[in-house]
Amino acid sequence: MKKPLPSFERMAEMAKNDPDALERLRLEMVRDAIQSAPEEYRQRLHGLQFQIDGKRLLSKNPMQACIEISRMMNESLLELKTYINGIDGDTDTPLPSIAEPAKVLKFPTEVL
Repeated sequence: MKKPLPSFERMAEMAKNDPDALERLRLEMVRDAIQSAPEEYRQRLHGLQFQIDGKRLLSKNPMQACIEISRMMNESLLELKTYINGIDGDTDTPLPSIAEPAKVLKFPTEVL
């Protein structure tokens, strides 16, 4: 059973008064999220979490970590967008489309 996320106020209080408890909660919630994922995704999720943890460790401060992790997320979204839009990653050339050309309808230009 999933453990509910504490309220924002509770986590803000933990960050101020007991950051170690907040970190334990973060690790527990990440572990639970990965374990609740389908088996075929777990290895990839562990790898992604490893990359995120590495960014956090190498960053000089929490803001830099946030920016670096956000950059990772944006790069992933750009890759997904490229795939969805059918752009060949090597050449930025649209892949051939299998859709038929649309029929353009002519409408009268006269105002009634």
